[in-house]
Amino acid sequence: MATGDTVKFISLGGIGSIGKNMNLFEQGDDIMIVDCGLMFPDEEQPGVDLILPDMTYIFDNAERVRGVVLTHGHEDHIGALPYLLEQMALPVWGTGLTLGLVQAKLDEFDIKPGCEFIEIKTHETYQIGSFSFEPIRVNHSIPDAVGLAIYTEQGLIVHGADFKFDQTPTEGLPADFHAFARAGAQDPIALIVDTTNCDEEGTSGSEMRVREALMEIVEEAPGRVIMTTFASNIGRLQLAIDAAAEHGRKVAIVGRSMEKNVRVAAPLGHIEIPEYLRININQIDSYPDDELVILVTGSQGEPLAALSRIARGAHHQIKVHPEDTVVMSSSAIPGNEALIWKTVNGLARQGAHVLYGEGYVHVSGHAKAEEIKLLVNLVRPKCLIPYHGEYRHMLAFQDLAIELGFDKKDVHLLGPGRTLEFTGGIAHPGKSVQAGSVNVDGLGVGDVGDVVLQDRRILAHEGIVMPVIAIKRDTCEMVSEPDIYSRGFVHVQESEEMLDKIKHEVGRTATDVCAEGIDDPEVLYEQLRKRIGGYIERLTGRRPLVLPVMIPIDM
Repeated sequence: MATGDTVKFISLGGIGSIGKNMNLFEQGDDIMIVDCGLMFPDEEQPGVDLILPDMTYIFDNAERVRGVVLTHGHEDHIGALPYLLEQMALPVWGTGLTLGLVQAKLDEFDIKPGCEFIEIKTHETYQIGSFSFEPIRVNHSIPDAVGLAIYTEQGLIVHGADFKFDQTPTEGLPADFHAFARAGAQDPIALIVDTTNCDEEGTSGSEMRVREALMEIVEEAPGRVIMTTFASNIGRLQLAIDAAAEHGRKVAIVGRSMEKNVRVAAPLGHIEIPEYLRININQIDSYPDDELVILVTGSQGEPLAALSRIARGAHHQIKVHPEDTVVMSSSAIPGNEALIWKTVNGLARQGAHVLYGEGYVHVSGHAKAEEIKLLVNLVRPKCLIPYHGEYRHMLAFQDLAIELGFDKKDVHLLGPGRTLEFTGGIAHPGKSVQAGSVNVDGLGVGDVGDVVLQDRRILAHEGIVMPVIAIKRDTCEMVSEPDIYSRGFVHVQESEEMLDKIKHEVGRTATDVCAEGIDDPEVLYEQLRKRIGGYIERLTGRRPLVLPVMIPIDM
């Protein structure tokens, strides 16, 4: 039985949602961070650029943090690292491509952290404080991805990371089944499992299937082939480049993030584009359409990405041609479906032939049910921790684990800030820590909270009404008729009668408040905001943002 310090597992993100992955392992005076990712906002977070995990617990325990280990180079695993390294100089462990992408990101932020980058390789063991870990090769939708065997004073914890089991990968070797089996032979105390696709039967499919489809598409397309995929899916980009080379087409790469990732991956040997094959976007009009493959960003319908601008007819260098074939080689991140369909429809409306669909031009980088079962059976830990999924995925995983013979109590459904402690090799809930989300809006980090977002949603859906009144500075007595201004609520000329009613209610409210002997402008402000908001809702069924403006006058 383990007798060392209690080991704590703390999730600051990535459990109960897809994105901002950040997990902590803690024992004695040491904390090890695994991944430091971000999440992108949805339509309910207008104006927000990025969402970071709340790192308060890390900053409060800065003297105990020994470093960061990265499992792979996706934004939801490395994207928040600049915001951490800006505050703390920490050593960072990762594979070659992952560290290359991190360095490019830090250069973009113009951050020069005083920390060490340590490249890790499989079949090697590394020390980080009182922890040690061994990277385990996994397949994913980006090269150089690894899981981790983490050795603690309570026993071995296996972190499966984002994974799939591809028996015929087009880049590198299959996942290291032997390493997972060796870990399983050491009676591990826990396995952390990617649950993204656990509610889907079967297996995720091999990249070889996509390779065959792209070869066929590029060969048979009568005009240009325009393909989009995640910019980090280096292997998929290589398949498109190989297909272009095979069928005598030139390749142009369009989109800042895609160009950056190719620039990082090429010197490391993860992507190869012969010099004769690649052309600049400015050269595409110099070649016949049936001699071109154009790789573009915008697989998630991002409004400013290249493909979205092409779909709107707003890209100044690429316009849709009647015989273009557009390949959407990715799946939708939850919440992006509407943007993607808008892009597809915009392309189709201009005459492009759009191809999409999992199993044909895309396979997932995340394991499905049968692969997850295989991982669990290889490791056979004492307990299971589902991660990288929404709550519905975690519940589906719990059912799957019970099917494999695990007791329900040994599947720990955590959430941000929830702690799992290991004592005597046995897991039990611990004290929660501060966790949640920090919004990034422009240069502001954390200054756009729930109240601001709620106001923005109201503005977007209901508009704003601004009652403007002049009051005596000392008594709050109204000295002239109020004025009403609105934006996004009603058209002024068509709704004069309604605005007159609101103006009358503003005057009545201000008079009532003054009659009650109230001479505090802040109290008058709150009364106007609440009463006028309620009045407008009764009058129109809408609840715009009411923002009273009071002009104090000396009389």
